[in-house]
Amino acid sequence: MSGPLYTTRQRGTIADVKLARWVVVAAVLAGTSAAHAETCPTTPDDPVCRAWTALLLPTATGAIYKPNTGPTFVGGGFEAVWLAWNDNSEAFGPSQGRLRSDIAIMTSTGDMDAGQPAAVGGTIVMYRFGAQVSFERNASRAYGIPFFVADIGGFWTTGTGRRWFVDGGVGVYLVHRRSLILEADVEGLLPFQDPGDLGGITSRVALSFALW
Repeated sequence: MSGPLYTTRQRGTIADVKLARWVVVAAVLAGTSAAHAETCPTTPDDPVCRAWTALLLPTATGAIYKPNTGPTFVGGGFEAVWLAWNDNSEAFGPSQGRLRSDIAIMTSTGDMDAGQPAAVGGTIVMYRFGAQVSFERNASRAYGIPFFVADIGGFWTTGTGRRWFVDGGVGVYLVHRRSLILEADVEGLLPFQDPGDLGGITSRVALSFALW
């Protein structure tokens, strides 16, 4: 790929990653200032205040990974939500959260100079297990709920082989209901090897739905 074309393509993708990061951060800040008309508990038939748990929610994801060195990767995959919960009450602990594992297949948006250390290019397979917990004990709403996220996982490419990493960041439940959860998050990724090259930013959008 020619230098000018590569540079233009990379600049555009990096701008997209930065935009996604700021959109999530803005949504998190907006979520922390949002408020339900009344604090739960209210009437028993209020679906926002009704506590629930869900198991094995199927989830589709879109993902971006921008390492410090090399091209940006864009793709998608699926996620298994082992446990999700909602408990808008004054009880101790986060009002929303979930335990989940996911796998994503992403392709690079450009080529990388093979002479650079830990060269990454082509296709990357990323997998991880982690948890999300909301900032608030009693969000009292079903939208705009910010959360913390942390994971441990790995990825594989032909250039690097398998590498393990941890990540952490913030996100927002754009919608959080028993039948449907839509969320977006941004994390900083820290690999155990070559963090200067392979460390970077990841971002995801995930849509979960209940089958029953």
